[in-house]
Amino acid sequence: MPISKKSDGRHVEHSFNIFPEIFLERREFASDPIEACTITLAEPIIASLQDEHFTCLNHALMMQLGTIGQALYMRLFFHFANLYDGRRGKSLSFEKRYDDICNEWLGGLTILKHKSKIAGEQLGQHLNQLVQAGFLSSHGIKKAKSGDGFVVSFRPGAAFFEDYERFYRRRHQGELQWEFHEDRRQISEPLKVAYLFTEKRTGRPVDATGFVPTKDVETAKLFLATLGYDEMPSFFDFALAEARKTGFDVQTLGGIKQNLPSYLAFRERRTSNKAQEDARKLREREDTRRAAYDYFRRKAAKEIFDALADQEKTVIDGLAQTYAASFGGALRSTMAEVGRIRFTIERNGAQLKTFEQWENERTLAPCGL
Repeated sequence: MPISKKSDGRHVEHSFNIFPEIFLERREFASDPIEACTITLAEPIIASLQDEHFTCLNHALMMQLGTIGQALYMRLFFHFANLYDGRRGKSLSFEKRYDDICNEWLGGLTILKHKSKIAGEQLGQHLNQLVQAGFLSSHGIKKAKSGDGFVVSFRPGAAFFEDYERFYRRRHQGELQWEFHEDRRQISEPLKVAYLFTEKRTGRPVDATGFVPTKDVETAKLFLATLGYDEMPSFFDFALAEARKTGFDVQTLGGIKQNLPSYLAFRERRTSNKAQEDARKLREREDTRRAAYDYFRRKAAKEIFDALADQEKTVIDGLAQTYAASFGGALRSTMAEVGRIRFTIERNGAQLKTFEQWENERTLAPCGL
C-alpha cells in the first residue's frame, strides 16, 4: 500500500493489486503449457511510469547477489546514474564514508575498526561480487582525510553503462516504446480480443484461471488486421446477435468469421447514416441561427425606423403602402408593416450589424445575458 503526497500537501494511502488483469493463451486445453501471457499494470504504477517516477534495475544481476550486495547495488546505481552525463564514463567515481554506508545504506550494520576486517570479513566479498558481475570496475577502502574512520570508493563497470543505456537513454529515443507497441500488437491485443469474445459469448468475466486457445488468438489477429482493437466490442455484439437469429451456438472466434463481411457492410451503412444525420443537424442549427438573426434584424430595423426623421419616415411609409397595395383586407396592413421593415433595411442597412458581427457578440456574451 503506497503512500503518496497530493498537490495540496495531503498524504494518502492507495491500496491496489499490482497486476489487476492477467491474460493467458494455451494451445487447446487447460493442461497445455502457456503459449503467451500478457499482464495489465495497476493505474498508479502506470501514472508513475508516465511521470518518470521510477528506477529500472537489472533483476538478473541482483539475483546473483546476497542481501548486502543487493543493497549496495541499488544505492550505487542510483548515485552513478545521477552523476553520469553520457560522456566521462572512465573518470566516473563515487565515494562515501564507511560508517555512513553501514548506517544509511545497510540498516545499522556493525561498524568495524580495521580496514582488513572490512575488506576481508564484511563488505569486501559483496563488492567483489559486484566486480565479477561487471557492475563495478573497481573499489577501494582508504582512511578518511579527517583521520577518523574510512572512505569507500567505487568505479562503475561495463554492466552499469549497458543498463543505463538500455533503461534510461533508449527510453527517450523511442526504442523501448517501439518494442512495447509491437508486443502489444502481436501478443497483448489478440489475447484481450479473445478474452473479450469469451466474456461477450458467456455474459460473465473470464476468471483468474481462465485461458483462451491459440486458434482464437490467431483468429483475433485476423480480425484486428481489418477492424482494429476499439471496434471489436461492436463487431462481437453484431455477430452474436446474428448468430442468435439463426439459433447458431457460437463457441469459438472462428465461428463468427462469416459475419465479418456483413458487419463491414453494416458499418458502412451506419457511417453513411450518421453522416447524413450530422448534416441534417448542421442544417437545422444553421436554419435556427439564421432565423434568430432575421428576428434580430427586424426588431433592430423597427427601432431604426422609430428614430428616423419625419421626412424619411414619410418616404418609407409611401414605399410600404405601394408595396402592400395589391393585398386586400387585414392582410394589407400586415404587408405594409413588412414593407416598412424591408425599406428601412434597404435605405438604412448600414446601421445594422452583419450576421458575423451579431454572431460574434452572441458568442462572447456571458451566459445568461
